[in-house]
Amino acid sequence: MTSFNRSTSRRLRKLTQIPSVWEGDRRPLSSPTQHSDSETKGECILWVDGTQGIVRGMDVVPPESGPEAIVRTLMRAMENPHSPAKPARPQRIVVRDREIQFYLRGVLQDLDIAIDYSSELPLIDELFRGFAEILDSQVPELPPQYAKALREKALAIWQAAPWELLEEQQILSIEINKWDVGTLYASMMGMLGMEYGVLLYRSEDSLKHFRATILREDKSQGHLEEAFLKQDCLFLTFEHVDETDEEEEFEDLVTICKEIEKEGRNARCNHWCGTGWASNRCRFS
Repeated sequence: MTSFNRSTSRRLRKLTQIPSVWEGDRRPLSSPTQHSDSETKGECILWVDGTQGIVRGMDVVPPESGPEAIVRTLMRAMENPHSPAKPARPQRIVVRDREIQFYLRGVLQDLDIAIDYSSELPLIDELFRGFAEILDSQVPELPPQYAKALREKALAIWQAAPWELLEEQQILSIEINKWDVGTLYASMMGMLGMEYGVLLYRSEDSLKHFRATILREDKSQGHLEEAFLKQDCLFLTFEHVDETDEEEEFEDLVTICKEIEKEGRNARCNHWCGTGWASNRCRFS
């Protein structure tokens, strides 16, 4: 994109030109303190009206997208801005990237908009500092310092195979009395050879309620899904890996994979937490 075509230029020139200075920038959606393997990906494009102090346009794009992405967001900021802004085009635009500056000069050459460079963008800098604080304050579902221990314990349970000795209805009571946890009630899955795992109920009432629910005559799919979602328990489940499954590589699981190869087992471990999938999933192959 070297410049707008004639019809686009005519359409944008019809917008009222206001005596405002807009700031525009594109930055990664991450903070300096985040790990490099963070799930937060993409880059945020922001266009703000520095005169009125409002955000006119914002978008999140893949890191590999080209400079035309910032132009598309700018067009939306002009024609369809976020409320309470009104459609308009500015007299001046300020960016902190020389490449973006020269690119915009070519694209916007027919719109009578000055494109300037500044090493600092006060409003956008403040907004991204706020984004970084939010990202830093987020607590991952599986804190990194516990990931290795979880995988090791999952491997130990798989190798012990408690479902070969205990049926699902044979419940183990495990007294913890620590970390705000009293007693957990463990139920093993796997004796039927369909699904393997351990369910740790947080209370005896939760265990009884779930078992009573699934034993009712109404066993419709919706009824069963509701029963499973309302369980107050922790899950650790394993599934057989089909040979045709897509291969997934996890460098941090090399040691565990070697251990499983020694045992001659082929399995995948899925970590559940609370009533839904946790962010961590480990696969043994």
